[in-house]
Amino acid sequence: MKTVAILAPMQQELDAVLNAFETQTLIFERYGTKFVLALSGVGRANTAMNTALIIKEHNPDEIINVGSAGGLQPEQKILDIVIPKEVVAVDVDLTALGYEYGQILGGPKSYSTDAKICAELIEASKGCSYNTHTGTVGSTEAFICREEQVLEIGRRFNNRVVCVEMEAFSVAVVCEKFKIPFAVIRSLSDVPAKGEGNENDFNEFLCHASKNAAQLLHTLYKNRKAQS
Repeated sequence: MKTVAILAPMQQELDAVLNAFETQTLIFERYGTKFVLALSGVGRANTAMNTALIIKEHNPDEIINVGSAGGLQPEQKILDIVIPKEVVAVDVDLTALGYEYGQILGGPKSYSTDAKICAELIEASKGCSYNTHTGTVGSTEAFICREEQVLEIGRRFNNRVVCVEMEAFSVAVVCEKFKIPFAVIRSLSDVPAKGEGNENDFNEFLCHASKNAAQLLHTLYKNRKAQS
C-alpha cells in the first residue's frame, strides 16, 4: 500500500484536509492509500525539520504540501487554485557569487514538482468553480503586502512567479535530498498583486482557501482509486 504524507503549515489548513477526508485521525487508510497528515509549521525552518521527521518516521512514497498562498498575477482571484510546476525561494540573493536569484549554495536554480502528480491535479481540477493556475511558486519568510515587494519579485523572476507562501521551498529541498516525489496545492487567500491591504483578505479568506485546496487534494486520491 502506498503511503502519502500531507503537510499543511497552519492548523486551519490541516483541519480543512481532515474535513475533506471526513476524519479526525492523522493517520488513516482511504482509497487504497495510507495517509499521514501533519503540521509542517509556518516558515522554512519548521517545514524542513518536520518534513525530514515525517520521512524518517513514515518513509512516504510521495509528499503533498497543501495550504493557502498570495497571488502575484493581477488576473488572479481570491480562492483560485495554484498547482505549481516549479519552486523557488524569492528572497534568496546570491547573485554576487554567480548564482541565480532564488538559488542556494550548491543547489539547483529551481526545484520541479512531480510531473505526474501535477498532471493528475490539473485533471482533478477540471469542472471546478475556481480558476486553476500553473507556473512557479515562490517561498519567502516575508508576508508580501506592498507594491514594491510584488514588483521586485516580478523583476527578479521575469514575472513567472504566480503565488507566494512560506513552506514549499523547504519541502522541495528535503524531498530532493531524499528522492521523494512531491507536489504543491495552494489556494489564494489574498492577491497582493492587486494592491495593499491584502493582509485583511488573508485573515478573512484563509479558511475558505484552505477548504478549496483540501477538496482538490481529496479529489486527486478519489480519482486515483476510481481509475485503478
